[in-house]
Amino acid sequence: MILNDIFIYGPMCAFNKWSGMLPQFFLITLLGKALNMVIRKLVKLIALFTLILSAQTVQAGVIIDDFTDFQAVSNGENGPISVVGTDLPNLLRTLTATASPGNGEAEVVVANGVLNISNDFGSIGTTSIFYSFNTIDLAAIADGFLFNINFIDLSHEVQMVANATSFFDFVNFGGVGHYEIGFSQFTDPSVFNRLTSLQLNFRGVKNWDARFGSLVTETKSVPEPSVIALLAVGLTALSKVGNRKKA
Repeated sequence: MILNDIFIYGPMCAFNKWSGMLPQFFLITLLGKALNMVIRKLVKLIALFTLILSAQTVQAGVIIDDFTDFQAVSNGENGPISVVGTDLPNLLRTLTATASPGNGEAEVVVANGVLNISNDFGSIGTTSIFYSFNTIDLAAIADGFLFNINFIDLSHEVQMVANATSFFDFVNFGGVGHYEIGFSQFTDPSVFNRLTSLQLNFRGVKNWDARFGSLVTETKSVPEPSVIALLAVGLTALSKVGNRKKA
């Protein structure tokens, strides 16, 4: 009887013991696998989140003229010449300096990354830079122009004309610094969708001078995405990955 208990009851106790633990073992295993899957998806989501944020990095503006291609004119016109230091296709540049009265001197010099404009004591003349280039949709990649002013007399004024029809009228920038002229400030902003020419006109009182750095555009602003929007994009991408695996 005792032997029967040993050979029958003992194994049954062991079986009952292990059978009670088996569901827990499988539950822990399943929970581990589920947790591992969640972690892997979270890692993918974080990576996708980072990529989307990286896409919001501000890009460099379009270079209209870096003023490295030498050109000069005094009381007359020079050009058009082909400009290398630009992002615009097949850009040509023409300089014009008109003294007033005629015995004075007005001058424009482009050299070493600087645009120099001057009138002597006897002149209240005007100067201009005219650019022509292949048609470009500048509005798709920029919001406006950025002036880098190294020096300017307080009386000095600047005007911009796009496609010979849309005007940003003469304005006094008032001093050294970076100044933006938005496309929306022109009389007809729509011309920037098919831009083919740009003209800068300068004027001031007698003996005015100005020096400008590179003329570039302000990069088109990109709205920062909300966290919810980013998570939605990430979850959508992950669900597509899961569907592909099932297929």
